[in-house]
Amino acid sequence: MEVFSKSIYAYEKVRSAVRDHEDDVDVSVTIPKTRAKVVVVGSSGVGKTSVIYRHRFGTRSAPFTSTIGASFVECEVETSCENVNLQIWDTAGQERFRCMVPMYMRNSAAAIIMYDVTNRQSFEDVDKWSEELRKCCGMSDPLVVLIGNKCDLHDKRRVSTMEGQEKAFALDARFYEISAEKPITFSLVLEDLCNDLLSSVTVDEMSSMMRSASRSDVVRLPSSDSSISSKASKTKSNCCAFM
Repeated sequence: MEVFSKSIYAYEKVRSAVRDHEDDVDVSVTIPKTRAKVVVVGSSGVGKTSVIYRHRFGTRSAPFTSTIGASFVECEVETSCENVNLQIWDTAGQERFRCMVPMYMRNSAAAIIMYDVTNRQSFEDVDKWSEELRKCCGMSDPLVVLIGNKCDLHDKRRVSTMEGQEKAFALDARFYEISAEKPITFSLVLEDLCNDLLSSVTVDEMSSMMRSASRSDVVRLPSSDSSISSKASKTKSNCCAFM
């Protein structure tokens, strides 16, 4: 009986101590970050890997080979609302690997279609990529960004800025012209895209997006000290930026 009484006494002392210091306890609640999969598509040689690599690792010194299948990098993007963890999927543009790309488009929350302003055919292929994306990504109305790359090569330009704007309008997409020489510009593209994503997707789509982006059975791009091997609110505003 005495042991039981001591146990009750100790229990009450603990409860009292907890009540007395409840206000002083700093409870930290971790809010999960939004995770999203973004697929980057476009014809071979338009510069997808160069732009992604330069943005993620801040260098263009690594030797590049054509992407086989797909690979991805993760990066965190700060927005006005919250930080978003992006999985940026770099897909192969070569015709012989084209049949694999739809598999990597699945469960994408957004897509970047890239063409080379010095390559007319890569621009004409944009419609094909857009059609494939809308069939395969799994989203009812995916966010799309159209990027004209290599805009610094003025003397070799074969696609005008106005043509890019008109194509983006037809696709209901944001439009940018960028260069891998200025990686900060791609950062702004991703920031706009994440803000659009947060303001436009439904709760169900966000949940699905976070589940698919949490899968890890994929191949990552290597760190900057190793070579790469085979291994926008979608407010219907059609925003444009030239960088």
